[in-house]
Amino acid sequence: MFSILAIGFALIYAIHGAPQPKADERMTLDVYYESLCPDSRNFLVTQLNPNWPTLSTFTDLRLVPFGKATFVPNAEGGWDFECQHGPEECTGNILHACGIKYSPSVTQALNFTTCLMDAPTAGQSCAESAGLDYTPIDACQNNVEGQNLVHDYGVETLNLDPTLTFVPWLIYNKVWNESNQWESLTNVTGVACNNAPANTPACLA
Repeated sequence: MFSILAIGFALIYAIHGAPQPKADERMTLDVYYESLCPDSRNFLVTQLNPNWPTLSTFTDLRLVPFGKATFVPNAEGGWDFECQHGPEECTGNILHACGIKYSPSVTQALNFTTCLMDAPTAGQSCAESAGLDYTPIDACQNNVEGQNLVHDYGVETLNLDPTLTFVPWLIYNKVWNESNQWESLTNVTGVACNNAPANTPACLA
């Protein structure tokens, strides 16, 4: 009986995705991406950031810069990375990770990372435009702290179930769903509202 129930729940998750949060909870959205990935850029610049004023009213967002990278320990006690779009992307992932860590709010983190999508090396000016102090971000990206942040994101990414096969990889309410994944690339607000608590005010207009 237990096996039958477990299979039934698995089928429901596969078809419908994660259960909607309760009315007093917030939807979660985890975005696994790469700093130089064109599809990641398109999603952040044309979907997530422009719609964030609405989404922020009911969404807990996590940005996870790693994607299809790999890592090995190095002799200095940190990590060396190999990234899908070359060494510059590895450097960019570290800058993104440091900016996320030193952003007081997720809105500032999103503004910083979105700015970098169009100006990958403009850390200081993107920090200023997001209202961030660039000093700790710069220190972070230039020492093992930034490497450790991306390593931790990598461990998380490499242990996703199902395995990440596309970037950005989008997970609502901690469960990946294929239809949510693809529709989000062109209609993130619609997908978010489908996964939000019932009667979420921002989704009733």
